[in-house]
Amino acid sequence: MKIKTVIAFTLILLIAIFFRVYRLNTLPSSLNWDEISHGYNAYSLLKTGKDQWGNPWPIFNFRAYGDYPTTLNMYLTIPFVAIFGLNEWTSRLPCAIAGIIFVILSYFLGLLIFKNQNKALLLMLLTAISPWTLFPSRAVFQSTIASTVMLAGLILIMRKFSIWGYILLALSMFAYHNTRIIALPLGLAAIFIYGKKLNPKKNFVYALIFFVITVPSVINLLSPDSRARSQWVGILSPIAINEINENRRLYTGPPQLNRIINNKLTYFVPKFFKNYLNLFNPLPLFFTGSGQFQFNVVRYGLLFSVCLPFFYLGLIKFVKNIKNNQHHQFLAVWYFLALLPAALTTGDFPTIRAATILPLPFILIILGLEYLPKIIPVFTILILLQFAIYWQKYHQYNTNYSSSWQYGYKQVVETIKINILIIPKLF
Repeated sequence: MKIKTVIAFTLILLIAIFFRVYRLNTLPSSLNWDEISHGYNAYSLLKTGKDQWGNPWPIFNFRAYGDYPTTLNMYLTIPFVAIFGLNEWTSRLPCAIAGIIFVILSYFLGLLIFKNQNKALLLMLLTAISPWTLFPSRAVFQSTIASTVMLAGLILIMRKFSIWGYILLALSMFAYHNTRIIALPLGLAAIFIYGKKLNPKKNFVYALIFFVITVPSVINLLSPDSRARSQWVGILSPIAINEINENRRLYTGPPQLNRIINNKLTYFVPKFFKNYLNLFNPLPLFFTGSGQFQFNVVRYGLLFSVCLPFFYLGLIKFVKNIKNNQHHQFLAVWYFLALLPAALTTGDFPTIRAATILPLPFILIILGLEYLPKIIPVFTILILLQFAIYWQKYHQYNTNYSSSWQYGYKQVVETIKINILIIPKLF
């Protein structure tokens, strides 16, 4: 690296570190129930070898509040709890550290894609300060761990076609349910795209090893535990089935036509395509984000609004370059597969479920900027200004929407503890 590159890399890394660990225990204002579940189960395993429900060392999922999260984040929390005790810091540090590593990895992905250090640094900066990456790095989100492990694996695969890349890609399946859906086809696509230079025997060995270590996670995805939540948020949820049955009941045409018009397939297909297209909708991406208050700052985009035209320009350029660019072919498969889990669900814009596409949107933005390279300095200043505004709004969000993070429960318990100790002394 040139000295200027080293300085820029270090500054961006310091920005990433500061804004991911500054007041990590109070921004967001309190641990929510999902964070508490991860932290306490890590503590329980450390002390007893069993989770809070008495299950010893769960492999794929652990039981939480009405669902069964994946286990990797919980196990990564154990060393921090062992050293520093059970508190807000130790519960959130694994995701914060993963978020910092993700920023570093984005630089190396940028070098692979652009073959240009300045563009790689710009990708690193966008990854460091984007609301879509920063917000989930400051709380316990399984998507942050999964995205980091997956990105590390994919970079190794794209760079050296390393078997260690496939092991990391398989490991990401223990971090988030979404990666269990996309990791296997993504790994097989990488073998098809990047394995052409290898002899068929080595290709077969890579595919076999990857298949063997990923199949158990894929099978577990179909288990009742893994489906405990997905069956309620999927397109064909019990509510959807009731809607289909009600449409059939109200239909007044021929019975044969009723079955053709009102069925699971005719309900699922248009909903799925609508959901998929909505993932490119500029309104939630650049202006409103999700209405789910625990996933982003309210009424603020996941990407900075100044990036809007360059994102879509980059998307056009990306599509044009797919045919003649091996990396772009793989990124296209990655983008398509990573959006599938989000498109298969209902509800508001799926900020967290779509996070496995990161940092691909930032790559599109940089591709769009290639049409107007002279404005990149101005663009950089504008996104830094927008980030300053976002950080101020993040603090306001922390105050105005503290109830979304169950703020107050800890304070109530602490008050009760004090009163229990004081009141008997008064009599």
